[in-house]
Amino acid sequence: MNVGDFFSQLGLQQKELQGANLVGAQLRGANFRGLNLRGINLSEALLIYADLIETDLSDANLSKALLSEAFMNLANLTRANLTGANLREATLVGVELTNANLTQASLKKANLVGANLDRANLTGANLSDADLRGAQLFTAILKGSVYSNRTLFPPEINPTLAGAYLLAPDVFLSEVNLSGVDLSGADLKGANLRGVNLFQANLSGANLSRANLSGANLSGADLREALLNEAILEKAIYDPNTRLSAQIDLRLGGAYLIAPNVSLPGINLSGVDLSENNLSAVNLSGANLKRVCLKHTDLTHANLKGSCLDNSNLEGVDLREANLTAASLLEVNLQNADLRKVDFTRANLDQSDLTNADLRHADFTQASLQEVNFTDTDLRGIDFTRANLTQANLEKVNLSQAELIRVNLEGANLSGADLSDAILFQVNLKGANLKGVNLKGAKLNQVILDDTDLNL
Repeated sequence: MNVGDFFSQLGLQQKELQGANLVGAQLRGANFRGLNLRGINLSEALLIYADLIETDLSDANLSKALLSEAFMNLANLTRANLTGANLREATLVGVELTNANLTQASLKKANLVGANLDRANLTGANLSDADLRGAQLFTAILKGSVYSNRTLFPPEINPTLAGAYLLAPDVFLSEVNLSGVDLSGADLKGANLRGVNLFQANLSGANLSRANLSGANLSGADLREALLNEAILEKAIYDPNTRLSAQIDLRLGGAYLIAPNVSLPGINLSGVDLSENNLSAVNLSGANLKRVCLKHTDLTHANLKGSCLDNSNLEGVDLREANLTAASLLEVNLQNADLRKVDFTRANLDQSDLTNADLRHADFTQASLQEVNFTDTDLRGIDFTRANLTQANLEKVNLSQAELIRVNLEGANLSGADLSDAILFQVNLKGANLKGVNLKGAKLNQVILDDTDLNL
């Protein structure tokens, strides 16, 4: 079908194409040359071999569109959204891409000679074998993009200094973030990919022979037809969404299947990136999880009893009703975490950051919480019985109706806190800052107030 017939069936005229919604449209080889398609939505559209020469696609949505081998010379893509778009072998000579979003786009073998990429975002884009001679890249964001030895950059651009990563045999890419990047067909034989985040990355047909993938996150990655001969996979993780060829069994190389309800007690996953995984109801009791990244991971109902999470990043983690009794969480980032009804009995969270965490009905009985930052947290219904909160920051927190039994708050900052109707029994407030604290209706029994700032 030619493009004219397609638009006729939709009842569209050329003048009505601006801002039109053509999500997922099948437009292989369509001729849009010179048309005004400003603001059009072609997300996930099939535009292979399409003629878009001198077409106005400013502010257009082309996210995840298939534009491989399309002709786009002198097209205007100012502020266009090309996130995840496939522009493999596309001709983009002199194209205008100012402020365009090319995050995780594939530009493999694309011709970008003389293109204007001023302030374009190329984070996670694949520039392997692309021709960028004469392109304007001074203000482009190249951090996290990838390229090959055959990529042609302008002489004034140093891709390594700009934060891009070279894809080649034996390269060192330990612990970098390549989440969602198109690495299909890349030659990474013998590469050091230790601890690399390859979450939802495309590694189909990649050569990973002898590569060190220990501790790598392969969750949701596409490894179909990849070569993994003699690859090191100890402590690597994958999940049910990881796509594998029939002959590939990652477990034989020492990788672990991470999925809801799995049981891996005592496992050593120190330093591994587990972010954004679904680990609900997993059993990781006694596990070594030092320095792991669990940002935005689902750990609801998980068993982490006695586990070690020291120096880990748990920002935005969902730990509702998880068991963390006797766990070690020294200097852990728990900002914006959902910790409702978590059992922290006898856990050690010294010097951890719980800013803006939801702690409603969490149990901190006998927990060590020295120098913990509770700024902007919701502590309604929390149990701090016999907890050690020495020098903790509880500024402006809500502890209304809380029961503080035998709690050590020596040197703690409670300025502006709401302790209305709270019960404080045998609480040590020596040297604590109680400026502006609300104690209306609070009951204080056997409370130590030596050297306390009581400027209420």
